[in-house]
Amino acid sequence: MTTRFCLICTFLCGICSIGKGQVTAGDSLFASGQYVASRVAYERALFGTTEPDAVFSASVGKARCLKQQGLYASAVTFLNGQLQSNLPDSLLYRLRHEQILSAYLAGQFENTLSLVERLPYLHPDASPAPMLLAIRVLALNELQRWPTADTAYHELAALVTADSTLPNPYRALPRLKSEKKAQWLSTFIPGAGQLYAGRPGEAVVSVLVQSAGLYFGITSFINGYYLSAWGVGAGLFGSFHAGGIRRAEVLVRQRNQQRANAFNAQLRERVIGLIK
Repeated sequence: MTTRFCLICTFLCGICSIGKGQVTAGDSLFASGQYVASRVAYERALFGTTEPDAVFSASVGKARCLKQQGLYASAVTFLNGQLQSNLPDSLLYRLRHEQILSAYLAGQFENTLSLVERLPYLHPDASPAPMLLAIRVLALNELQRWPTADTAYHELAALVTADSTLPNPYRALPRLKSEKKAQWLSTFIPGAGQLYAGRPGEAVVSVLVQSAGLYFGITSFINGYYLSAWGVGAGLFGSFHAGGIRRAEVLVRQRNQQRANAFNAQLRERVIGLIK
């Protein structure tokens, strides 16, 4: 019995040593920029050990390899599986940090907010981390939920600095135009939607092509070419008119996105500056 117990202990120690060795190998490969080989080493570590610290290190290491390769969504999925393991609460909390950052980098802004908002319930004893609050602000900005982001920004500022004189960047929100209004304008006045979107050149082109189709249709009808009037003139006018409506909507959306991106870029710098 004693011999069997010693053999079991020796076997388990050997497994732990293999796991730690693979983590060390993965770290070395990661430092040298060999991310695929590093991921393989971390996978071997996860397969070869159940020791919590080794499992945590290998999980974080693989997630960071995926992020270095731009595979942010894959990192989110991988970490979601690792969170099902029997790790201590403190290590699970740190894994969730990695998952939240990966979700933000993957552009999963709704998922990012959901993961951040679940943390206080999953880890009620953990203090709010400035990094997580900053990511929440950035995700809200990307979703253009600026009033909520304003509140979150002030919560972050109150946590990291005692300076109450910080300027409020949300007082100058970008002025976004209505896609619906652009559609209605183009419906009743050809080119008006493009002009509303700030594209006078496209507005002129839209007016010209629709006018050409309408002119051809009317002229053909007057001269008795009814088939041409209907099939060519009306067809051209209808196609260009419907296309003008859709184009006006797209132009307004693009313009709004450009303004929102410029505004969010300024906010991103301010938020990152707060947590440095």
